[in-house]
Amino acid sequence: MPRYVTRVSIWFYSEGASPSEVIKRLTELGFTPVRGAFDFVYEHKQEDMDERDLSSSILEIANALHAALSGFKVWYNLDTHLADEGADYVPLEAIDAELAATREEISKMENEIEQ
Repeated sequence: MPRYVTRVSIWFYSEGASPSEVIKRLTELGFTPVRGAFDFVYEHKQEDMDERDLSSSILEIANALHAALSGFKVWYNLDTHLADEGADYVPLEAIDAELAATREEISKMENEIEQ
């Protein structure tokens, strides 16, 4: 069944809210920080959405995002598409886990060399 994702790009302003404040607000709304062409992704939970369901969901997300970022002096852009296996983003949690595994491997190799 088709699933959708709403991707968000954020443009920061030096006189506006800090990136950490924006990240906190968006993660509270259910967005996931990602690396790639976009900054955040919201994965729609409902499968088998028709156009009416999707339109309602996008409007609900857009209104929540607008309210959450009100006064933050940031620009944002929403983009909703079918979720696919070849996504153009990687969740930051996955990157952090990969980095942790790489650091552990390096540490083991350094310990073996020292012995």
